[in-house]
Amino acid sequence: MIMIRPILCLILSLLTAQLSIAADRAPASIDKIGMQFPAHTFSNLAKQKKKIPQQLDGDYKLMIVAFQRNHQQLVDTWFAAGDSLERSYNKPGKQFKYYEIPTIYKMGFLGRSFLNMGMRSGVKAQSARERTFTIYIDKVPFRKSLQIPNENDIHLFLLNKSGKVIWRCQGKHTDKNEKSLSQFLKNQTAN
Repeated sequence: MIMIRPILCLILSLLTAQLSIAADRAPASIDKIGMQFPAHTFSNLAKQKKKIPQQLDGDYKLMIVAFQRNHQQLVDTWFAAGDSLERSYNKPGKQFKYYEIPTIYKMGFLGRSFLNMGMRSGVKAQSARERTFTIYIDKVPFRKSLQIPNENDIHLFLLNKSGKVIWRCQGKHTDKNEKSLSQFLKNQTAN
């Protein structure tokens, strides 16, 4: 069991590396909002199958999208802010939830099962398993639909209840980005 995690990391790194080269060529504009977040049906690490983003809880959903294994440390920087915002915005009609969305290119059932098992073994908290949806997709159209130029960083998308992108940023947590998100939510829920 001790050897599974390093092997899993190596396999995941090799699988994502080949797509990163082609991914850097996709044109995009980072400051765009208003598009629909692409719909996909996948299971979270708690083995609950849901259509993303339509069946996810929350009137406001923050999707933290990662493309590479080494992005996990960037994603982790947002957890404290996500937890704090969930506590602040938890009233009916104004509920905020955040989700971790690792993206991996399409693969067969056995490959998905192996990776999901490895990820589950590293995520013990039930709440973290429930908010983590690994999606196995053709990443180039996914990125283009969200106007993401490459896979070099994480991207965060705040969605309204219908799945429309209403706020976005990229990269690890900063006080500036958290204040921007918090102020945006405050303005949206003021009514």
